[in-house]
Amino acid sequence: MIEIVAARTRSPRYPYGVNVPRLLTFRASAVMLIASLALVSAACRGGDATAVSGGDAAVRLRQVVLGADDIGGGFTQDTARLQTNADEANARPDTDNARRQYREWGQVLAYNVQYAAPEQANLVYNGRIARVMNIATLYETAGGATAAFAFTRGLSPSIIANVLANEGAGTKIEDTQAVKDVAFPAKGNESFAWRLSGKATFESGLVTAFVADTVFVRDGRVTGSITAVGLGEQPNQSQLEALVDRFVEHARAEAP
Repeated sequence: MIEIVAARTRSPRYPYGVNVPRLLTFRASAVMLIASLALVSAACRGGDATAVSGGDAAVRLRQVVLGADDIGGGFTQDTARLQTNADEANARPDTDNARRQYREWGQVLAYNVQYAAPEQANLVYNGRIARVMNIATLYETAGGATAAFAFTRGLSPSIIANVLANEGAGTKIEDTQAVKDVAFPAKGNESFAWRLSGKATFESGLVTAFVADTVFVRDGRVTGSITAVGLGEQPNQSQLEALVDRFVEHARAEAP
């Protein structure tokens, strides 16, 4: 059983008396969390190399990630943070190997944003998206981005199922399962989708299923993960596809 984000009582207007949108946040990008659970052999780097400073990368990534206008529907951004290679390496048990891996891939910087649905929204058993998470990572070369992307795709379902992290007390997650390569339209230069599901028990006693669909996409030197969380059933797929399309548009517009 994995404990994750607290679902705290917020308002008598709120469905079931719990802060549902705070369910299922990730401590970092799905790609980086998954990578932190396994060692990787040397990854190749290819052409198209262009030096990118950390400051320049941060500016670009802020334009690549999904914004409030992309999400719409009254969603509120509650996470927006840069994730440096040092941050990610220090969070991994194999810190030295992580540093070497990021050098080999030419990983520059990542940016993580998350959005919660309106507190008054009815989010259970109707396919509405309760939470959106998006992470963009910039690499020095398209070859490095491709290598990192391939490594993530090759991970086992047992590793994928354990990327949910503990960021607070309260809500408990059980029976977590992962399904790789679920059906989803091709996006960007390459893409794939995974589904994480399980059972959530809130402090109030409410028990419901959750489904978190994540689309991983690479376009040029940028990789991204876009996650939509549904409660009781899978999140609306057409809405998730629209979010992925917007991300790819941003990535291409900001391509170095």
